[in-house]
Amino acid sequence: MGRKRKILAVTGIRSEYDILYPIIDCLRKNDKFDLKLAVSGAHLTQWHGHTVDRIRKDGFNIIDTIHTLLMDNTGLQRAKGTGLLITGLSETVKRFNPDILLVVGDREESIAVAVVGTYMNTLIAHMGGGDAVYGNSDDPIRFAVSKLAHVHLVSSNVSALNLQKTGEEDFRIFNVGNPAFDNIRLTPQLSLKRISKFLGVDIEAKPYIVLIHHPLSSVYQDAGRQMEILLKGVSHFCRENGYQCIGIHPNTDPGALDILRVINTYDNDPQIRFFKTLPRDIFVNMMRHTKALIGNSSMGLLEAPYYQLPVVNVGDRQKGRLNAGNVVFVDYDPVLIIKALKRACADAEYRRKIKLLENPFGDGHSAQRIQKILASIDLEDKNWYIKRGVS
Repeated sequence: MGRKRKILAVTGIRSEYDILYPIIDCLRKNDKFDLKLAVSGAHLTQWHGHTVDRIRKDGFNIIDTIHTLLMDNTGLQRAKGTGLLITGLSETVKRFNPDILLVVGDREESIAVAVVGTYMNTLIAHMGGGDAVYGNSDDPIRFAVSKLAHVHLVSSNVSALNLQKTGEEDFRIFNVGNPAFDNIRLTPQLSLKRISKFLGVDIEAKPYIVLIHHPLSSVYQDAGRQMEILLKGVSHFCRENGYQCIGIHPNTDPGALDILRVINTYDNDPQIRFFKTLPRDIFVNMMRHTKALIGNSSMGLLEAPYYQLPVVNVGDRQKGRLNAGNVVFVDYDPVLIIKALKRACADAEYRRKIKLLENPFGDGHSAQRIQKILASIDLEDKNWYIKRGVS
């Protein structure tokens, strides 16, 4: 048997770790790979549930923890945090000398990996390139990562076509689907009683919706006001229609502290309960039984189609992304929010149409495809390393 192929996966927040998990779980079970993790950002903070503990519990070999999260609540925190991550990750790559760097998405971790891999002549495998979303700093970051990455693991044919249009060579682009579907498919079913016991909310007694809402970087100064409007509408809907709301705390982007301040004002609202984070099995099963998802998480566009779940996206975050047809966009207006939630939860014909929609993001078997791709790359072929500005 030859030398194991060394893979360094980099993760900084719970959302992309859940996408990354089935891939790295598949890689570590294959004795052809030597898999290590570098963990940074929100994973290392109590503010976001110290989710590095979840990664350790999952049994992965963490080669480095790199503290990068600055609680500045402005754009400064992401720029400086990226610089810290580039510095720390450079040392990790020098020491481990991986064959391939693996990263997901459009946040600080992806651009840091792209810069480090490019300067240190290490292949970059990027999951999530070719997606399009407007009005957020993540969109140009994702594009920049794609121009630096050597291997594109995309979630749909539309994303593959978008990369081709930017001049990326066909041999680099692989439509593997959304690995998050693997998580959903492989997570065992849990009873509503068990989920209720964990949450401390009786979701057997009343129907519920799930709320995940993040700040939009281009208008982060409005994050608190926007959350006030959203929660006003959600609270009214739940009170008038006999629903409960299970919420998840926002990500670490600028404006998140303002959202958390508003969340804290709803501590005594009996219809609404927020959590910093949830274990994967609880979260997946909670999503399996919810009536609808509301907020502005990418999950509504990328994962909810697998659940056949109606989504109400409030505001401009996620606009421009491929929509399977399960997502409606509304402005920050309590009346519009309530109306959209009523349709999503109670309109039987609308819900039936969503269950019949074609899912453009794969079939829940992405991890095996990605493993085969990473195993098949000829590390001695210089064509993989040479990126051309124009095709």
